[in-house]
Amino acid sequence: MQPIRLAAVRLSSVDLRQTEFLDDGERRLAGTFTSQVRRERFLAGRIALRRHAAEIAGVDPTDLQADYVCRECTRDDHVHGMPRYQAGSRKVTLLASLSRAEDWCLLAASTDGRLLGIGVDLESGGAAGFEGFGQVALSAREQEELQKVEPALRAGFQTRLWTRKEAVLKAIGRGLAVVDPALVDVAGSVPLLPDHVAGTGGRPGWVVDAVDPGSVGLPLSFTAAVALVVAPRS
Repeated sequence: MQPIRLAAVRLSSVDLRQTEFLDDGERRLAGTFTSQVRRERFLAGRIALRRHAAEIAGVDPTDLQADYVCRECTRDDHVHGMPRYQAGSRKVTLLASLSRAEDWCLLAASTDGRLLGIGVDLESGGAAGFEGFGQVALSAREQEELQKVEPALRAGFQTRLWTRKEAVLKAIGRGLAVVDPALVDVAGSVPLLPDHVAGTGGRPGWVVDAVDPGSVGLPLSFTAAVALVVAPRS
């Protein structure tokens, strides 16, 4: 795997008084949540991600400037979309990703210039183990692979596929609100995506792996994945 750093944080353990670390736009975005639970989990995740990125960059969290990029809309507020930061006076770019599930978040960040995108996804239990999931969310090849799995294990297999899909889409800055998940084929080691979904140009490399929850301190009942888009060799 390329040099990225993963970490897991319990959202309820984050000190929300550290919102001073965040940019004004991030605090305004938090204010749009009508649910206090969602608002607090949003803030906790943003604080945790900024602290994680700052540690990697070797700077204070207040020295990071949010520079998020959204491929799905024209809003240019730099605080929604694909997580990215500019670090300190050197303006080092950090790519990052965040996924929340229940009271936990999974974080990833890197300053490696070879990476074009990072995506992580975290799901609790058998989140995608419901009946009919395959018909609405899986490609034809994925459905074939699912049929090879023992019935008792299919819920877990579906959830693993789902985390891979989410991680891949996050790595290219796309969302399931506008992309049919059945178009994202993650049955193999390299994801298969239509050109209009991928939109990365050239022939980038991919790394898509499961994340061992125990290795980052997550409860073992969670399922997680990480996806990296690597710049093609010149």
